[in-house]
Amino acid sequence: MEIFLGSHGLGALPAWLRQLPRRAGRAVLVPTAGNPMPSTPWVGVAHAALLSEGLAVRRLDLEPASIDEVSTALEWADLVFVTGGFPIYLLQQAQRTGFVTAVARSVRAGRLAYAGVSSGASLAAADLTFYRGDDDPGEVANTAGLGLVPFYPLAHADRGREERYARLIAELGDRYQFVPIRDDEAVLVRGQH
Repeated sequence: MEIFLGSHGLGALPAWLRQLPRRAGRAVLVPTAGNPMPSTPWVGVAHAALLSEGLAVRRLDLEPASIDEVSTALEWADLVFVTGGFPIYLLQQAQRTGFVTAVARSVRAGRLAYAGVSSGASLAAADLTFYRGDDDPGEVANTAGLGLVPFYPLAHADRGREERYARLIAELGDRYQFVPIRDDEAVLVRGQH
């Protein structure tokens, strides 16, 4: 497995892309987590970053997508890049379209590389219960994520969330592994987990 988990900045992305065992040439960019927001400038930043590395990029909004459209897009791609927004809303659309199952299977098989930033990083976890926010419009009965990593990424760790994350780790850190990620950091994961 080849996984890039970020918070905001994409400074580590070019080097990660270049070190992939299979050079990624086609990326599917998933902006869905930001759909309920009035503005999502980070989606354009991610798109530009992928283009600047020579990748062909197709956007795949999971909200209107069908299961067949998701399957076709993932068959075309070498890389899936999921941007930020509302994690439970993202999960709702990812479950409805079969994205969760298809991406998890393809990443584990080594056919797809996965990059997730903010909510996209959260989606890589086994469960998204910890990411439920009062303002998140998503509704799911099952909070199971992709299950690609054995830890829970905590994005934006330097954006006024230090105390909240410290409490979470103090309360639950003996049962769950949390990895705070500052906006200028990324976590790179290689191999089977």
